[in-house]
Amino acid sequence: MRILIFLCCCLLSFPVWAKTDFSAVIPVDVEAQNSVEAKEKGMINAQRDAFLEVAGRLTTAANVEKLKELSDDAILHFIKSVSVADEKAGGTKYIANLTVQINEELLRDYMVENEMIAADTVDLMVIPVLKNEHSYQPLLWEGANIWRQQWISKGLIKFGAMQIHTIGEHFRNIIDLNGDTALYMPDSVYSQISRMNGSDKIYVVAAEIMPNGDLKVTVKNEKNKNEDNFTILNDNSGNIFDKAIEKSVMFISNMERDSRQADNAPPATGLINAAYTYTDMKDWLTRSVAMTNLPMVEGVDVKSFGGGKVSFSIRYTGSLEHLWEALQEIGLSHEMAGNYYIIR
Repeated sequence: MRILIFLCCCLLSFPVWAKTDFSAVIPVDVEAQNSVEAKEKGMINAQRDAFLEVAGRLTTAANVEKLKELSDDAILHFIKSVSVADEKAGGTKYIANLTVQINEELLRDYMVENEMIAADTVDLMVIPVLKNEHSYQPLLWEGANIWRQQWISKGLIKFGAMQIHTIGEHFRNIIDLNGDTALYMPDSVYSQISRMNGSDKIYVVAAEIMPNGDLKVTVKNEKNKNEDNFTILNDNSGNIFDKAIEKSVMFISNMERDSRQADNAPPATGLINAAYTYTDMKDWLTRSVAMTNLPMVEGVDVKSFGGGKVSFSIRYTGSLEHLWEALQEIGLSHEMAGNYYIIR
């Protein structure tokens, strides 16, 4: 009994163990010149109240006071969705219960960047490569690579939970690493860079100076090979490389967010149709149980029996190659036959 009481007290004492809810239900009862204006006013007020309420679950009251200084347009940036219940509008009033969902990652990134909450930092390395009409090959280590020099001049770049540093001179020890191999990086070079860097989060930022002076930048995540690009116009206002670095950091942040979401997504599912020739019912039952027990198999669905042959389908998660490997481990092989597989 004492142990049970102690555990209950611990659960009550440490609410941080629970996952933070990033939504808030805000009751709205607003009056204006007409119901349309009242609804607009109520929406804006509810979004602000929900934003501050959710932020208050993450940070101190003093930091929430600072967040109150944000404009309505700035707060709108953090709103993921708004759902409406019990809505009543008419005359000069608007009444409803609004459930406002806050974008968790955007809010966390903003609060980390502004030192309102602590977070585990994510270390990334960028490899700046420069292409222009005067150089036959892409530049990396060469002194004419002013794009890399500009990145180095920024030192360690902090953005949200990210800490971005530029590839250092000691990576020259990788004999095969140059401008060409950075742009079209072989797995062997990527493995060496990751090992020396102590992290596999490597981004290549390739800048190309166009004939009209514009700067085209391609950002590539070397881990998953995803890439994106943008262009900074040569409008003779400010340093074009500074603008490109700032935008590159934003692109890297978005690509990291997409990568995390992909990692957390449920595995892809697939379905194949198959046939198996059995010696007796016990043989089929043994085989079907063995297939069903495989971790990636969601289910084995029988379609028909007859003449010592069973037609069935296999629902699975992950890749088809992994399914074949798993079937092979339990003594089953496969052969394609039209639009279905023969399992032996």
